Amino acid sequence: MTSIDKAAIAFSIAIVAVGVGFAFYAGNVQDNGPAVSAPVITKTEKPKMQEDPFADIADKVKKEAPTTTEENVEEEVKMEEKPVAPVEEPVAPVEESSEPQTVSVTIPTGTASPGCETSNECYLPASVTINVGDTVEWENVDTAAHTVTGGSPADGPSGVFDSSLIMGGASFEHTFDAAGNYDYFCMVHPWMVGDVKVN
Repeated sequence: MTSIDKAAIAFSIAIVAVGVGFAFYAGNVQDNGPAVSAPVITKTEKPKMQEDPFADIADKVKKEAPTTTEENVEEEVKMEEKPVAPVEEPVAPVEESSEPQTVSVTIPTGTASPGCETSNECYLPASVTINVGDTVEWENVDTAAHTVTGGSPADGPSGVFDSSLIMGGASFEHTFDAAGNYDYFCMVHPWMVGDVKVN
């Protein structure tokens, strides 16, 4: 290994240690905070239903309704037999854009501490599907620095793309020129993983 690789690994380990220490400190602060009790909700009785003032009228209408005769039934059948022409609605053509698109992925706040991997929300969205020639832009809205590195935490960097450190408020973009599935992760926070599917 070169001295630059060793320095990068040492830097990554130091950042992870600081992140874990911060998470531990934040957990202690939260555990020692003042307890707030939940408000008490009391049950109220439902108002009693009133009798229907129009019930008598409905009964009267039912009694006065005309009875069905054979002539009425024949007329109804004749009316039902008339064919109805289907109405064709114009369909708007679907326009497919041949121009390259840019898809945005956000690195949300709080991903420097473990936990986002349980809900698959370390990158939002964690999985995107694009076409060859499209670009993915990752925007870091967290206060911590992150990376977008092709590969996986288990296998290491693939060498396809690497953002190096993306500071809070900064972004990184990569254009995908070949079809395939591209996994990526954060070298500083290896629980952060995502993937890009290129058609």
